[in-house]
Parts: sequence; C-alpha cells; structure tokens
Amino acid sequence: MEQFDNWQQFWDEFLVKRYGKEEVQTEDDLYLQVARTVNRKPITREAFDEIIKQINIDLALSKDDVLVDFCCGNGLFTYELKDKVKQIIGIDFSQPIIDAANKFKPAANITYCLGSVVDYMQTFKENWPGVKPTKYLMNDSLAYFSVADLEGMLKGIMSASDRFTYLTRGVPNDELKWNYYNTPERRQFYADLQAKGDRTNDGLGSWWQPADIRRVCDELNLQCIIRNQQLPLSNYRMDIIISNA
Repeated sequence: MEQFDNWQQFWDEFLVKRYGKEEVQTEDDLYLQVARTVNRKPITREAFDEIIKQINIDLALSKDDVLVDFCCGNGLFTYELKDKVKQIIGIDFSQPIIDAANKFKPAANITYCLGSVVDYMQTFKENWPGVKPTKYLMNDSLAYFSVADLEGMLKGIMSASDRFTYLTRGVPNDELKWNYYNTPERRQFYADLQAKGDRTNDGLGSWWQPADIRRVCDELNLQCIIRNQQLPLSNYRMDIIISNA
C-alpha cells in the first residue's frame, strides 16, 4: 500500500488499492475488504467460527442485550451475532464498507451507522434516545486509535450505559511484537518503518502497551482483563475485556 493521509482514507480505498476491486461482489470479497485474510486469502471457516465463539463467551451475550459493534466493517462478524442479542448497532466511518454491510449483511435487528466511534459515542443518547446498550465490541480495530481515543470511547460508553462490558479484540501487543517481526528481514522492515516515521506500520496500526490500557481503566475506575491470543489465531495480539461490573 502507498502512503495514506488517514485511516478513513486507508479503509475507503483498501479493496481497490490492495486487490484492484472497485466494489464487493462475492462473499470472499467481504473478507478482503476488511483484511480478514492470511496470505491475501480469506481466513479459514474454522478460524472465523472460533472468533465468533470467543466473542460470545467473552461478552456473555444474551437475548436481552443491546450490542454496539465499534468499527463493524461490512458486517462480516456483526451479522453472525444477530441471533445472540436483541439489537445491534454497528458503527464504522468508511462509506464503502457501510454500503457493503447494508447490501450483503442486513438483518431486522441490525442498524449500520456511518461515523467515527469516538464522536458517535459523545452524542449516543441523542442518536438513540431511550436505548441503553449493555455490551460493546471492537474487533481488530483498536490499533487504529490512540490512548486518548480509548479514553474518549470509554467515557462515551459510561455516559450511555449504566452497566456494560466492552470487548476489544486483536490488539497488537507491543510486548509481543517480535513474534510478528520474527525474521531478520521483518525486523529490518520494522526498523525502516520507524526510521521513516511511519507509525501506521504499513497498515497494521499501533502496537499497544498493556500498561497504557490498564492505566486508562484505573483512572476511570473500570475493571480490565488482558489476555494474549493463542495460535492459530495469533501470537502477537491481545484481547481486553473492560467493564464496570
């Protein structure tokens, strides 16, 4: 990928620049559009099902839950959760991706919304009067945000929900980054990115320090559980469960 100005531009143009596809046409294209791939091919069904299973367990989803899916993408995972909860509100800032979600992954209890998740949560009560979400999900997307953004998200969640659980999955763990840059060539590639000042890490996003997440949660008096992912999913990412329970 060539250099981009911001993450919205990156995801708006990802499908065409990485794969030469102007729009989603097949189920496989949905995986490509949101980079759920290994070696440029869709992740296996087994891996996909394991992710859905783990989301359901970690969030303890129930039919009474209203779920907000931050950075919902094209609904690839959102749609699979529709029968687990009462209502889903999906938020993403990429118009092409939201268009694909509405076209390929609609459901009666899912509403896909265009917008920045941080900004959207600041006005959630105005957008959804009377709705109090109980569960929040961010799947493989915190890498595109800052520590200040996480604090803003959590403050927005706290203003919208009396009690909540927020699961943010697949966060690149800075303490495990050498599992990813695991050859001399990869380590040199990373060093070159740092020398150029490319904090996007060629599209991977920011490496997060677990201590930064714990600090934000402590300051907001929230509980936080951090768990490193295991292969075959990943050996360099972590899942975080945050709650005020």
